Amino acid sequence: MMDSPRTVLVLLFVGLLAGCGSSGPRPEAKRPAPKAAVGPVVEVSPVVVSPYSEAELVAEFERAKALLLAGKHHEAAEVFDKLERFAPDGEIGAASLYNAAVGYEALGERETAAARHRELLRRFPGHALERSALFRLGRVLAYLERWSELVVVADKLLARKDLVVLEQIEARGARALGLVEQDLVDEAAREVSVARDLVERERLGVSGKPPIELAQLWFAVGEVRRKRSEAITFVPVPPNFAETLEKRCQGLLDAQGAYTEAMRSLDAHWSAMAGYRVGQLYQELHRDVMRVPPPAAADTLREKQLFEGAMRLRYRVLLEKGLDMMKGTARLGDRTGEASAWIGRAREAERALELALADEKAALARLPFTEEELREALEALKKKP
Repeated sequence: MMDSPRTVLVLLFVGLLAGCGSSGPRPEAKRPAPKAAVGPVVEVSPVVVSPYSEAELVAEFERAKALLLAGKHHEAAEVFDKLERFAPDGEIGAASLYNAAVGYEALGERETAAARHRELLRRFPGHALERSALFRLGRVLAYLERWSELVVVADKLLARKDLVVLEQIEARGARALGLVEQDLVDEAAREVSVARDLVERERLGVSGKPPIELAQLWFAVGEVRRKRSEAITFVPVPPNFAETLEKRCQGLLDAQGAYTEAMRSLDAHWSAMAGYRVGQLYQELHRDVMRVPPPAAADTLREKQLFEGAMRLRYRVLLEKGLDMMKGTARLGDRTGEASAWIGRAREAERALELALADEKAALARLPFTEEELREALEALKKKP
């Protein structure tokens, strides 16, 4: 059943007004008619038989839209799915695909939401809602950590000529995030550089709560800085250990600054991601620095034990800082209901850091030195080249 011009205009208007959108028709599937015993095979296009008249389809669409706006996402998504099956052509089918995706996303069923958006984009290229569907799909993919597909979607967005500045920033942030999580750090750095130039030019987020689109960008900046910082290691021990350690610590602080900017958007999901990463920065630095072997000059058991104790005492604070961040991130999940994988990772890291701190204290207790003696050993270490 084809939609009349009036139906098309009505559905497009009400869909966009509701913030749920609409789009175009599903092409009719072709299947061969049953073969006769002899003669050529004739293929015909089947007719979709709908139990609804055109007016009833419009009324059902309106009912589904009202359910969606009322927060009854499950019921709305089911109706939109049904409408898409019965009226695959024109604005009813397209709007139903898009709105069903919105409903499933609100339910937390992001895989299903992504599938609806992909279907809309595949079947209706160039539709009025293509841009909205691409942005929504990109956000879902970032949540699901589908990094390679996120880059593909970002490329499609950046190829468009109708993006406003904030949309350009979001698309570049998405592309940078997809790249850096695939360890394409230099490519990601170029993307965030372009996006940050736009942010600075428009003075976005200078005062007050920054737009949510900036959270993804700043998280991507943090990821670039984190990966570059953690590429600095201490085994084998570099000849300029103090300078190398300072460079690693500066990279940590720079990455933490970017993650903190992501948290300023006050979005629970991006804050959870950023909070976990900050805690991880301290956890990883502690792991790497504690791999440093005793210096060659420490050639007696006592000197080796002094070195071990001094290192444990000095760098225990890294575990404490990491633990504080993981606890804060877990509390964020409790407070906001955020239940992504990042909250789960923070809770696992919290338990691991608690065990690591307990191990550090037990190891210090086993050494034949007081903390005062270890602090004196630390001071001696600082004075040595």
